[in-house]
Amino acid sequence: MNDKVNLTLGGSYVFAPDNPRKTKNRGRICTILSFELNAEYELGVRVVFHDTNRESVLQVSDLKTIIE
Repeated sequence: MNDKVNLTLGGSYVFAPDNPRKTKNRGRICTILSFELNAEYELGVRVVFHDTNRESVLQVSDLKTIIE
C-alpha cells in the first residue's frame, strides 16, 4: 500500500501493519518517543503503548493514523 502518514514526535498512532502475519501488537495505540537507526541503517520508531506503558521499536511503515 502507498498510504502517506505524517509522523511527529509525541503524536499518537495505531499499530496496523500491512503484513497479515504481524498480529502481536495489531490495533494497539502508541505515542512516538523518538526515531532510531538500527545496525543496518534502517529507520525505526521508538514508541510507548498506551495500554501498558511499555516501550518498543517499530517499523515506520507499520504506523497508521487513528481514525475514530
